[in-house]
Amino acid sequence: MQDHAETIDGLFRNKLRVIQASKGYRVSEDAIILTWFAKPCAGDLILDAGAGCGVIAFGLAMKNPSVSVVGLEIQEGLVSRAQRGVSLNNLVSKVFVLRGDLRNADLFFRESVFDMVVSNPPYYQSGSGRVSLLSEKALSRHQIMMPVQDLFMVSSRLLKPSGKLCLIYPASGSCQLDGAASISKLKINRRLWIHPHQGAEPVLVCVEAHKSTVDKDLTEERICLYHSNGIRTPQAEAILAGEELMC
Repeated sequence: MQDHAETIDGLFRNKLRVIQASKGYRVSEDAIILTWFAKPCAGDLILDAGAGCGVIAFGLAMKNPSVSVVGLEIQEGLVSRAQRGVSLNNLVSKVFVLRGDLRNADLFFRESVFDMVVSNPPYYQSGSGRVSLLSEKALSRHQIMMPVQDLFMVSSRLLKPSGKLCLIYPASGSCQLDGAASISKLKINRRLWIHPHQGAEPVLVCVEAHKSTVDKDLTEERICLYHSNGIRTPQAEAILAGEELMC
């Protein structure tokens, strides 16, 4: 018998709330980091591809009140939680969530309509790793429905000529992102390497890929999430609070 119990959890230091299943896929810090990394411009129309319970869409709308966000999610349970979360956070005029498969995006959207696509895509390639028996968690973690190459190709079609794709991915898969960008005619111009602590290899990378044909210099940055004593760094604390980092 499937457990349909839910929890309401505060994020960004309780500035927002999300509705999550008690069992199954739950929000990780990855989504919070990506929300901070993405830098939309005023008035942007943003697509949250694979919106889950809506955390990235809600976070972007909270930080940038002038933007509008469309959340696209294939799983019925997550769509329901995200839609209820829109009302819970008083974002009805800013965030709209619908159910659909990103690979069939042409059924929902015109080409070249979005200023930004953001995505916290499934990390594991289909057939690798241990697949959860809970289908919601399996689809959220494994590239069963949204391989990263598809994400780049569809995003290239949906983005305006000056649009950009922002996503977070395992650092070990950086070459996959480079290949997907090349095939889709997107150009990665910004990378943020995320280290668990000083001296450790990066575990995650955020990338920003532009559709523009104008060459831009590659910007590479690094952050550490924890001190050696296990306490979060000031940078990590600011990111989790939904605040800008102080120079």
